[in-house]
Amino acid sequence: MGRFGQLRADQGSGCYIISDTDWAAISRETTEAIKDIPSAFVGAIPDLINARESFTAEIWAFWFMYIAPIVLRGRFADVKYYNHMCDLIDIMKVTLQFEISRAELENLRKRIITWVQHYEELYYQFDVTRLSTCLLVVHGLLHIVDDILYAGPGWATWTFFMERFCGHLKRALRSRAYPWSHLDRRVANIAHLAHLRARYDLEEELDFFIRLLLMVLLIDPLTYLHAPCLSKYQPGQDIRRHVAVYLAGVVGGQVSRIVQALPEIMPAWGKLRIGHGGDSMRAVIAQQERFSGRHERNSSFVRYELLAKASNGYDIREIHYGELQGVLECYLDPEQQPIWGDSSGATLLLTLIRPCKTNGEDAAITVTHYRDVRADIIIDVQAIQAVIGRVKSRKRWGIIDRSNGLARTVFYSGNFVDGDSLTQGDEDENFM
Repeated sequence: MGRFGQLRADQGSGCYIISDTDWAAISRETTEAIKDIPSAFVGAIPDLINARESFTAEIWAFWFMYIAPIVLRGRFADVKYYNHMCDLIDIMKVTLQFEISRAELENLRKRIITWVQHYEELYYQFDVTRLSTCLLVVHGLLHIVDDILYAGPGWATWTFFMERFCGHLKRALRSRAYPWSHLDRRVANIAHLAHLRARYDLEEELDFFIRLLLMVLLIDPLTYLHAPCLSKYQPGQDIRRHVAVYLAGVVGGQVSRIVQALPEIMPAWGKLRIGHGGDSMRAVIAQQERFSGRHERNSSFVRYELLAKASNGYDIREIHYGELQGVLECYLDPEQQPIWGDSSGATLLLTLIRPCKTNGEDAAITVTHYRDVRADIIIDVQAIQAVIGRVKSRKRWGIIDRSNGLARTVFYSGNFVDGDSLTQGDEDENFM
């Protein structure tokens, strides 16, 4: 990583240098994590050591806020440096809120001042020979609150979209002799498509996302299901029992009777999108290479919330994380009305989840890890809140949860769900 000249060799009274061996491990963990981070979160991340010049502001921001807390934990000789870094991340997240009050801004101002003071203690150490640690960007932090008051939160003025647009233009450079004409042609082609779409109402014809909505099944107004679909899927006895255990808590009755009343066929869907701008996720059924023909990023891990009873008898929401195995359509036959009660005739969307052992921690607030998973469970599809990413570091998984109310860049590169291919192969009735 950065050398900072003599400061790397002389830490003064501190111990903040991370060894080259650890940086190599951090770079490797970052590279290996890409396959487990949905592409809607961030694009490809270059090599952290050998290709830092290829990092964009968008990539640095994502790496620092979501990956660094996981891969850098335990890598400093003194935890105070790690805590100081996490304090800066918390400050960054406040600046990215969609809405921020004046009271929050005044609190943010105090936090920034405190952070800069600690920075000077840890790195400048009030030694004139270490003045090069007092970077201009550190001083610039002190002006952030005033900038927000004048121009709004960071999302109102950031230029990530322009950075990405320049990347699209760069890919048009195919000639060293006539680079400018290639750029001109690229810009003209983009403009022509935009004009055609607007002039002749070609949204459906030119927009890949809109076309794919024709392949959607909409049962719940907040849930969209996408191919692949196993329309003749017959769940095994273990899954049927999981469904019966869930339904026993909804309609009451004995699990054994509910198992007998369940339909033999429960169509299984592989892709799920939460309505009103929610996340897209791809279950294990759709992760399999035989459906897509190529390896893709893993977007099967999700955040879900369940109601539980607190010690005082009140309902509380528990936060969980797990792997989405598939989404089942469960039709409650009216002929079994004595068992289904008021739910008779309804079609339920149930998800098979393999929970992670995270002990109720909220990864959107604190760094959350897990090593093991629990037995599969069935939950209602509406319990799913968001898709998550994962980073494996030193034999355990860290969770990337962006479900808090922060503004963030989301780019689509021409594919609908995280670069999915909607090529559907022969239906496999034994995906679970």
